[in-house]
Amino acid sequence: MAEFKYQFKAVNDLEKVSGSNIMNIIDGFPSDYSEQTVLIYGKLKTLFGEPLYEEKDLENQYTYCVATTTEDGREIFLNAYCGPSGPAIGGQHDEESRKAAHQLSELIQQAAPTDYDYVGYYLDGPCRIQQGIRNGVPYYEEEGLDDLSQEEMDKIFREVMGQE
Repeated sequence: MAEFKYQFKAVNDLEKVSGSNIMNIIDGFPSDYSEQTVLIYGKLKTLFGEPLYEEKDLENQYTYCVATTTEDGREIFLNAYCGPSGPAIGGQHDEESRKAAHQLSELIQQAAPTDYDYVGYYLDGPCRIQQGIRNGVPYYEEEGLDDLSQEEMDKIFREVMGQE
């Protein structure tokens, strides 16, 4: 098990989330990409509790703001999130933030996942996604939405965009 230089804590302040993608948490696209995505969210819940927000839009699923302090007392803010390219860590693009992001990724990978259920939508598909962890076992199910009426699709779109 790796020895961690940084101690991370969740910060409940969306304004502290700044910067852009430093790294994806899943390297490449392994055959179990969906399962890894599900597990990472469960591991983040174990480490930091509930996210700052969770959306029904799979391309903006959740965000955590995570803080750590450098040896010289400077605060670093990272955001662990799931966006269009999957689970990632964002922040400033300085050397200390990159080091902290890599260590946060290692911490996430080592954590045990918490059970959860999530329902969201990938509108480019379009499809409905049900995912989560039950008794430590990840699940991921997609349901196509091609057979829905325009009225039903409009309702889903408004729900995903927070207009309902």
